[in-house]
Amino acid sequence: MRLDYLKSFVGVVNYKSFSLAAKYLFLSQPTISTHIKQLEAELGVQLLVRSTRDILLSKEGKAFYPYAIQLLEIENKAIGQLKKTADGIEGTISMAVSSVPGYYMLPDFLGYFRNKNENINFKVMEGDSGDVLQKIFDFEVEIGIGSLDSGSEKIHSEVLFEDEIILITPNTQKYRSMNGKFPIEQLKKEKYIVREIGSGTKTITDNLEMELHLDPHALNVAVQFQSSEMVRRAVESGTGVAFISKIAAKESLDKQKVLGFSFEGTSSTRKIYLLYHKDRMLGNSCEEVLRELREYCQGKFK
Repeated sequence: MRLDYLKSFVGVVNYKSFSLAAKYLFLSQPTISTHIKQLEAELGVQLLVRSTRDILLSKEGKAFYPYAIQLLEIENKAIGQLKKTADGIEGTISMAVSSVPGYYMLPDFLGYFRNKNENINFKVMEGDSGDVLQKIFDFEVEIGIGSLDSGSEKIHSEVLFEDEIILITPNTQKYRSMNGKFPIEQLKKEKYIVREIGSGTKTITDNLEMELHLDPHALNVAVQFQSSEMVRRAVESGTGVAFISKIAAKESLDKQKVLGFSFEGTSSTRKIYLLYHKDRMLGNSCEEVLRELREYCQGKFK
């Protein structure tokens, strides 16, 4: 089985296009098509189903795709072992991150990491925590960082750091007069800004609301956003109040643009997980990133 056939197959799946795969693999589109046909003939199955709009994996293609990824990663690891640079290892790492670690942890980590490892680059995809898990399951990325634990034996999951969900409000006299103690009954009367379903923040918030005896369906929801950054800014502007990651709210809290409220006796703490598929062959550069990421988070989020 030729590796160039596998590269063409994985390229078409990842880019969902023969023409884009040809562009990024520096091949002609007919060559890509020939590789796919030769691979399908060798395996005796159809791997791709082509419609007028989409290119989809067949049942056999879905089963074969993870193995194709592993075979290419073994090749990359072997070459990487032989081609270590004088300054260390090199390569490009693919990552998927949810919004809170993506906005408030990853940029600082990348600066910290690149100061010591100039030869390792990153391709980062953002989504909610459910998206991150799905990309790990589908072998689309090597490393995931999110707030949902898969519970699957196929996924390695470890806690990178912990965060807290707090209530933030505009910094007005109404909320300053509460002196850091938000009355539970008042929670039912507020206008809320919320995250979308599927986000780790929303999942933990739903649990917290239940503990505070709030009916999520009875809350007055003014706006729903796809990022904590937009939630934070909307609270600053006076649109409403919101349950949000304390890490995400830190800048606004420090500048006193919002006020923060915690609720004692509730399960408001959440974990941010480092995730990767156990069936992936992680290369030397990826192992280096994992080591540095653990070290960085241990130092920053004690």
